Amino acid sequence: MTIQMLQWFENVKGMNDKQLQKFAKQQELEFSIEEIKKLRKILSKASITWGIYGIPQNVREEIEDLIGSKRYKKLRKVIGF
Repeated sequence: MTIQMLQWFENVKGMNDKQLQKFAKQQELEFSIEEIKKLRKILSKASITWGIYGIPQNVREEIEDLIGSKRYKKLRKVIGF
């Protein structure tokens, strides 16, 4: 698991929706509050095994379906997964 990924997971848990939206924007990622709520729900399933084996394919697909291919690729680059 990368440092960037850990930072994102911590922010998802610790920031409110507006703060997370602002944090994402600082990294040139635009998300609506509705998308952030849905991302938060998806990422709440995270476990230590994600750090060892990577984020499961079905979770990655769920994220891509939610935010679209272009932003998904950008998110992967920013987070490092």
